[in-house]
Amino acid sequence: MTTRPAIRARSLGSLWHTMCAGVFLLAATGVSAPAAAPAPAPAGADVLTFHGDFARTGWDANEPTLTPDTVRAGRFGKLWTASVEGEIYAEPLVVSGVAAGGATRTMIYTVTERDLVYALDAATGRVVWGPVSVGSPVPRASLPCGNIDPVGITSTPVIDRASSTLYLVGLTTPDGGRTKVYKAAALDLASGRMRPGWPVTIAPPASDGRQFAPAAQQQRAALGLAHGVLYVPFGGYFGDCGQYHGWVIGVPVGDPGHQQSFAVPTQRMGAIWAAGGVSIDAAGNLYVSTGNSESGGAVDFGNAVLRLQTEPALRFSRATRDYFVPSNFVALNAGDVDLGSAAPLLLPPQPGPVPHLIFIAGKQGVGYLINADDMGGLSKGDGVTGEGVYSRCVFGSCRGGRPEVFSAAAYWDGGSAGRFVVVPGRGPQPAPCRGTGGVAALKLGAAGGAGFDVAWCSGSMSNAGAPAVSSAGASGGLVWVVDSAEGVLHALNAVTGADVYASSGPDLLGSAHQFITPAIAAGHVYVGAGHTVAAYGLR
Repeated sequence: MTTRPAIRARSLGSLWHTMCAGVFLLAATGVSAPAAAPAPAPAGADVLTFHGDFARTGWDANEPTLTPDTVRAGRFGKLWTASVEGEIYAEPLVVSGVAAGGATRTMIYTVTERDLVYALDAATGRVVWGPVSVGSPVPRASLPCGNIDPVGITSTPVIDRASSTLYLVGLTTPDGGRTKVYKAAALDLASGRMRPGWPVTIAPPASDGRQFAPAAQQQRAALGLAHGVLYVPFGGYFGDCGQYHGWVIGVPVGDPGHQQSFAVPTQRMGAIWAAGGVSIDAAGNLYVSTGNSESGGAVDFGNAVLRLQTEPALRFSRATRDYFVPSNFVALNAGDVDLGSAAPLLLPPQPGPVPHLIFIAGKQGVGYLINADDMGGLSKGDGVTGEGVYSRCVFGSCRGGRPEVFSAAAYWDGGSAGRFVVVPGRGPQPAPCRGTGGVAALKLGAAGGAGFDVAWCSGSMSNAGAPAVSSAGASGGLVWVVDSAEGVLHALNAVTGADVYASSGPDLLGSAHQFITPAIAAGHVYVGAGHTVAAYGLR
């Protein structure tokens, strides 16, 4: 018997998005409606997946404790740190009301590159259970390329609150690295015990004649869960070595040996590697962004945003309504300028002529709005403007140079203040801002209602990670982001971009990577950095 996952609703607005998304996408794709929409989990105290929901909004709309006034008052700072064995790349996940270790408590779940899983008490940072091992990690020396050593669990797991199960995927080896095996595991939230029938080897059927080769594939992108199926995206290693492709593999949680697969139909590459992973609408359709490929000029769905149907099985229609490719994809491919460096953000219904929009920005630094009802196929702009519904340069020159956007954007509806997409990046900030790197807030509704203007930018940052937003509905908005190069956690006023808090001294984080993502829950901010988990809150 398969279970249906709980998709978190951050607010009534995002619940409305969840319901509406299913309606308009069913109409657009002709997919049959599922028997029932996934039930939302309690909001405000749980972070069950990357960025809090499968639309990847990154917005906790039920956070009355952390506001510009309370954080500015000087009472906010680091509460505890917990050391773990292995480097952390995944966002911490948070679950309230777990009966574990003789008490009912809020738990923090974190995974490491040593293939280890920890459950921590959110109040103290003490280990409640773990580390639980899912195998031996693979040493970097046994891989053809890469920049993580060793490689174990890299991606953000996903939690099914209804069944009290944590799902994760790790690269393992039984013989010191000669053999490489991806394992999907399912752990009980309260005890860490492995569910019966798990872990399972990821060994999907061929897709378009392509065989899945674990040695060439890296599993960096966050997992998804819809209608009883765990979705696992794959790309390649840093350095683009080997014969790899972008893959999505479906693992039915009730029958994990009966796997499904989709491989991006490129000659090579087309990775699905962004930390945000797969985005999912209420109908169970998946949205993925892909990296560069070796197309040579033909559209092969590298450097694209794709919609994959999951009912009755995982498939890609190849119809123009189900994909978006920038007009300059050949140049993007040749320059290793991945559109797929960030995951698609499914926006709640917007006023104006195009109510259902997808936002994405990639290495080029261009921000795109895409019509989710009809994604349009190959676009017809000039490579920066005129792409999709609306596009413009957000970071850098967008005409060449170093990569600019690597991490997921987030969304906030500030009511009368406006509706914003906040984007992290490097290089020169967009006009009228004058800094370098950091976060740019794009106010939706320009260009006749289907575009965006630059509302504000943060102060300059060296390497901003993925931002998250907290607020009490439209009030008290804060944008949380880590400058990984400096180890600084910033809290920005979501209306103005002013720095409300910037960690310093003992509140600094240790070593961190550019994909770092804070998790916000019940008046606290949790960050995995290096070999530690840090909790911040009001003292």
